[in-house]
Amino acid sequence: MATAPACPDYLIAEQLKAGLSAMDAVASVYFLSTDTALSVWVGISEDDDTTRTSIYRFEDEVSKRFSQMLFDFHVVPVPAGRRMEDFISAAQPIFQRPAL
Repeated sequence: MATAPACPDYLIAEQLKAGLSAMDAVASVYFLSTDTALSVWVGISEDDDTTRTSIYRFEDEVSKRFSQMLFDFHVVPVPAGRRMEDFISAAQPIFQRPAL
């Protein structure tokens, strides 16, 4: 009997971290695996069309690469003086850009 290939969450998290951390406007990335989906919150410091388009394209690539998984992506503009933790509570950080 054949089974579907398993894809460990850490592999997906590492690829999310690698791709999103390369984008200057991405301040942080949080990840939560549940029984129904992998939720990803992307905290951004610059909320503009260029930033969002880059993130959405990357999200599409990840969704295609790991097509057996259901993703729930969120892009969260984080105002100066606030932290991503002010907006979410259960997810774990997989990337946090150092404050300047």
